[in-house]
Amino acid sequence: MDMLQGYVNTYDVDAVFVTETWFNQKIGEGEIAIPAILVHYFIWPCPFGFLFHALQCFRQDRVDRIGGGVAIYIKTTFHGVRLEDVGPFKEALWCRIMIGEEQIVLGVVYRSPSSTQEDVDMMIQTLERAAQNRRIIVTGDLNYPDINWEYMTGETPNSRKFIETIQESFWYQHVQEPTRESNILDLVFSSEEEMIEELEVAETFGSSDHNCVSWKIIVTRGIEEKTCKYEDWKRADWTKMKEEIAESHWEELFHGKDVQCMWNIFTNIYEKQVEKYVPKQERTLHQRPKWMTKEVRRLIRKKRKAWKEYKRGTVGQT
Repeated sequence: MDMLQGYVNTYDVDAVFVTETWFNQKIGEGEIAIPAILVHYFIWPCPFGFLFHALQCFRQDRVDRIGGGVAIYIKTTFHGVRLEDVGPFKEALWCRIMIGEEQIVLGVVYRSPSSTQEDVDMMIQTLERAAQNRRIIVTGDLNYPDINWEYMTGETPNSRKFIETIQESFWYQHVQEPTRESNILDLVFSSEEEMIEELEVAETFGSSDHNCVSWKIIVTRGIEEKTCKYEDWKRADWTKMKEEIAESHWEELFHGKDVQCMWNIFTNIYEKQVEKYVPKQERTLHQRPKWMTKEVRRLIRKKRKAWKEYKRGTVGQT
């Protein structure tokens, strides 16, 4: 706890997400509390004053055996409230905070490498429920070393189901470098890509063999009209684009992969070429209509998936 308090004091963090806390019912709140941070300030013509930035601890202990557990420490200035009944998975914790007039849900999840299939199913169900929140950030140690987050592919059915859940939730995954040895195990998701900035995988923490992950949360509300960039295909450098795509080692990249994996690899390379050789233009864009909710977008995506299955003649097949 002393080291955690040191980090909080040094970096003046607003929230701390912890997995594998090993907290239990015998550990009282006083033993895990982070004392208030004393901040001196001066605003002319007033004299010096003091602010105490305390962090409130929300915890979810593992009760059936030792280890595990998750916790979130949140500055009291954000008025954190614990959310109950988000889902059946026990090693997850959900809180709502207020930043100005903005409501954001924060979640932390721990999936043990020895999780049963029932645990995995409950975790997926919980994430699906959590995705109903409009603005959300979810982090944790999910232990999916076989997932390639660049190509969005997994080697096991559970990994592929997890990827599918993230995609259908329209979440963005921001961690792109290893957090334990050569594996990306600790993940950060957000419902809006621009909510996370300056993410950094830093040093390991204490006796843990996982690296710390830090980031900034951006919560500025969008205005009614804004500009966006789009591809100007009329000015694309088709020659260079075709050359680089042709030079890709497709047989090596596709070897041993299923159709979905090959498609993800192809689209990833294609999108990189578009980024390099198709210039961008800017235009004014109106805010998405209020009826265009996440549920509507999910149903649109589901409809397209059903249409593709119909065209392939695979409707109703398992």
